[in-house]
Amino acid sequence: MYKITRLILTASIMMLSNLVHAQSVPPQTGASEFAGPYVGFKLGVNTSDASGAVNKASHTAIFPGFTAGYNFDVDRFVAGAEVFADLHHGSTTSKDGGIDAKFGMPFNQCMPYIRVGLTMDRPDTRLHWGLGVEYKFAKHMSAVSEWTTDTSNHDGTRRTNNSFTIGVQYHFN
Repeated sequence: MYKITRLILTASIMMLSNLVHAQSVPPQTGASEFAGPYVGFKLGVNTSDASGAVNKASHTAIFPGFTAGYNFDVDRFVAGAEVFADLHHGSTTSKDGGIDAKFGMPFNQCMPYIRVGLTMDRPDTRLHWGLGVEYKFAKHMSAVSEWTTDTSNHDGTRRTNNSFTIGVQYHFN
């Protein structure tokens, strides 16, 4: 019993000391490097395949794409929404467009992030997700690199897309 009480007291003192320290640190002022509206252009490589009613062996296509979005600061994190168009003609799903939620954690000018949302167009609407990193190299410009994926089961055919992109974005902040 004595050991448990001592453990609880020690943990409480440590938590209180951290709380006192946290209150002595001035709050962050201003927005992160990534908050606000932006537009972008990307270039990527898409690998796709289809199996089932339609069989299409693995296919690779180089494609352009466009993005536009808005990011918000949420404490130390960044949350945002982004619309995109991936024009990968020749893949099993042709052109894709959609909207994703984006969640990241900035470290100075660098922000790793995850994204999840919906891709719409041919052949159906499906879950879209990925990982990326954004680097702010100038006040209004950033470089982006990401991987995204989606799968579809429509009309007896399973389609899989994987895209690897690099791009630049102009921030209006």
